[in-house]
Amino acid sequence: MADPSLAPGALWHKMLPALRRLPRGPLGRNHLLTEDFKLADEGRLSVYWVPFEALNVQARVVICGLTPGYSQMHEGFTAAREAVSAGWARSKTLAHVYKRAAFAGAMRTNLVWMLDEIGAAAVLGITSTAALFDEADELVHATSALRYPVFVQGKNYRGGNPKVRQSPLLSTYVLNTLGPELAAVPNGLIIPLGKAAGECMQMLVETEQVDGARCLFGFPHPSGGNGHRVRQFRENHLRLRNELRKWAKSYPTRR
Repeated sequence: MADPSLAPGALWHKMLPALRRLPRGPLGRNHLLTEDFKLADEGRLSVYWVPFEALNVQARVVICGLTPGYSQMHEGFTAAREAVSAGWARSKTLAHVYKRAAFAGAMRTNLVWMLDEIGAAAVLGITSTAALFDEADELVHATSALRYPVFVQGKNYRGGNPKVRQSPLLSTYVLNTLGPELAAVPNGLIIPLGKAAGECMQMLVETEQVDGARCLFGFPHPSGGNGHRVRQFRENHLRLRNELRKWAKSYPTRR
């Protein structure tokens, strides 16, 4: 089983042979949820590797979900297999995976809309935060509180039963993996998406691994499945905008 204190990129070479063995054609759960890619088990929980191994230490904003779901995992592996088959270097491969899989689809559309609404584009000096997933990707680091996909008896983990704090395995991933990862991106505004990711970030604030002034708490999860997303955003809109401005003053751009 993998050591949850491993830094981004540490598992790439270990997993590369299994990645290369993936067959051509559509990938299914039988190809990805295997012992080759499994990192850990705890009760009903299973954690699997996914090629989300990039780390942008210069990022001005860190977008942090709870954990990649199966769809995001599938997209990441598909993109990585394409790049590896083409003979791309690791850095180029990981960048390709990020552009294809990071908060893809409707989630990305909703995320961009909310970020633009609170003025993030202006603070970052870009026209729209959509550029974070294209020509301005040097400004962003995308990650998850639980970097690798977590499943509960094969289903996407959504933050409950057990809660992260109730699980020694998941708590260790937050404290020993996410904490050092965020410390390596010292000037980035941290945006935990949704309540569960926010609770994970609060663990790092409590243990003094993260400055609470860097965290934009209360940002709704952008998933299309979050039916309360718009209401939550409207209720928190002014506070989010004000906290964004405070962060910009406390953590000015380093040149």
